[in-house]
Amino acid sequence: MSSSPFRRRFSAMNGRKLVLNGLCLLIGGFIAAVAVNVFFIPIRLTMGGLSGVASIIFQLTGQGEFLSFGLLYLLLNIPVMLIGWRMISITFIWRSLVGSIFYSAMVDLLAPVLQDWFSTYINRPLAGGAPDPLIYCLFGGVLYGIGLGIIFRGGFTTGGTDILAAVIKRHRKTLSMGQFLLILDAVIILASVVAYHDDGGPAVLLAMYSFIAMYLTSKSIDVLLEGFDFIRTAYIISDQGPAIAERILQEMQRGVTLLKGKGMFTGQDRDILMCALSNKQVPDLKSVVSEIDPAAFVIVIEAREVLGEGFGSNPEI
Repeated sequence: MSSSPFRRRFSAMNGRKLVLNGLCLLIGGFIAAVAVNVFFIPIRLTMGGLSGVASIIFQLTGQGEFLSFGLLYLLLNIPVMLIGWRMISITFIWRSLVGSIFYSAMVDLLAPVLQDWFSTYINRPLAGGAPDPLIYCLFGGVLYGIGLGIIFRGGFTTGGTDILAAVIKRHRKTLSMGQFLLILDAVIILASVVAYHDDGGPAVLLAMYSFIAMYLTSKSIDVLLEGFDFIRTAYIISDQGPAIAERILQEMQRGVTLLKGKGMFTGQDRDILMCALSNKQVPDLKSVVSEIDPAAFVIVIEAREVLGEGFGSNPEI
């Protein structure tokens, strides 16, 4: 029996998605490997997560004389993967397993080429062969974040502390994943101060640069996942609610929801307009509100994610 047109179309869509996800893994892994080999390892900047732990061990063991960076990272991931498999699910782990293997392989495969390139084109032209750590943390942090962000866009992760954070979140509801990762990354970078202290180098200064790189990595990942045009949510409290809502609907082509509120100081019932809009539409909203009711009370906050009604689709569909 031949397959239906719908099934053939569905299979083709899945095939294209699989190819795109694979390309994201390939490109993202390559970019992340460049950042690690060119910007982080040569001057001993420390990344967050298990990559940072692998980097410290890699530096203390002679930069590959004992084990390569990629192999160290994979070995550190094994117990973490087993914990995630046991306490969460295998479906949660397999994408992390694929992503971490590919990321580790790319770092190790590109290391010889990139190290020679680093010595020839970056270190040698500088007086004394001493690169500026600030430039390295800026470019390295952004490039590393772009690489990881592309990997995440493909539906993969590089494993590591993300799995531990998910496990902790299930057992400690009071501690968010973001808080746990921030604390753990800070501990790892601070540990580099102790690890590099005995060699007489600028360990504290490198830790400061590492914090800057980690922040830039986080922001670069956010941009890759959310884009530059962030979504905002506006709350408008005004006696001219219907007129403001009409202008938003007609001129800005955005939906408006009417909420009922009560001023606790005056005891009066108030109408509250809620509207989701793009970041670039915020000035237009302020202009509309100011023209109709200059005394209106407006709150604009960042929305982490908005689905439906012109803001993207449900990922489950």
